[in-house]
Amino acid sequence: MKDYMKDCIKSFGGVLLYVCLLFCAIYASVAKPDLYGSSASFLLMDTHGMSLSYLSNNVDDAWRKRMEDSLLANGDSHIYLYSQNEADDVGGVSPQPNWEARINHLNSRGLRPVMWLMADDSPSLAAMPLSKHKSHNAEIVRRFDSSVDGYVIGLEVDEYWTAAQTNEMILDLKKHTNKPIGVHLTPSTPLSYVTHADVLYLQTGFGLSQEQFREKVKATLSATSKPVIVSEYHLNSASLEAKALGDIACQLGAVGTGNGRNVTPCGQREATVKKKWYKKYEKEMVGAGVALATLYVVSRYNLPLTMTATEETYKIGLKKPIGNHTVGIEYGNQRSMLLYSVRF
Repeated sequence: MKDYMKDCIKSFGGVLLYVCLLFCAIYASVAKPDLYGSSASFLLMDTHGMSLSYLSNNVDDAWRKRMEDSLLANGDSHIYLYSQNEADDVGGVSPQPNWEARINHLNSRGLRPVMWLMADDSPSLAAMPLSKHKSHNAEIVRRFDSSVDGYVIGLEVDEYWTAAQTNEMILDLKKHTNKPIGVHLTPSTPLSYVTHADVLYLQTGFGLSQEQFREKVKATLSATSKPVIVSEYHLNSASLEAKALGDIACQLGAVGTGNGRNVTPCGQREATVKKKWYKKYEKEMVGAGVALATLYVVSRYNLPLTMTATEETYKIGLKKPIGNHTVGIEYGNQRSMLLYSVRF
């Protein structure tokens, strides 16, 4: 949003600041992507490993570039990232000062990050009190909230926290962000873990036939009202088999995939937003148009500007005799209606 504001101010100057900021805000809200329709390929175990390891200090920039290129070649819109991890095939992950630059780079390439706040197979991290994890999560939000599309409280979180602890962590995280918060579980874990979450990241398990996969996804979608991203179903997200499963998930009603797919439609909200955004901002757009007209008339005829207001209504009036005519403007919200007139 800051970049839009700067561009607007440079282009139009302070006089049109209100109008400019309004339309910039509208543009930012319409253009901003979200998790609905998201596509990720976080497991590429036959080649690069896990995208979750992207922020590890134990991988080099060449590895990161190969990972980025592979995800983009696979049609991905998002990338899954660990914010902490004790160890994996490429080593641990812990917050570093250069992460802003790395995450900005991912966004510039069209890969929107989703931050996974806790890893599995990390016994030392799992042994830490929840207060430590809450502090970690709050700091991650402080640094990166404007640059990520969402959070996942942990990978296979049922392996180290109870449902009550998981929901406690989610509620604490919601004090710091409005971004969607997800939960990722091992297969067949009770959905009580998702009570306060915004999204369920579903792991179906590996080695399922298409029919078994279909039944697993259908059963989960029927069991919860939460949006479901079918996120873990194949070790090689670029394979034909993985993409076929991802397509099935989308056809059944998932709002995103985490191990590859072919199809584009997958629960996206963009079409609805683009079609109806003007309805949401109709009043503001009319007001902006009035403001522009008012500025023109004021500058063209050098009119004095007056305003009357109460707690419930406002009215702006301009009037000046010019020759045999009177030029004037009135607009306001009296009786909850927008009034605007030019009299000659």
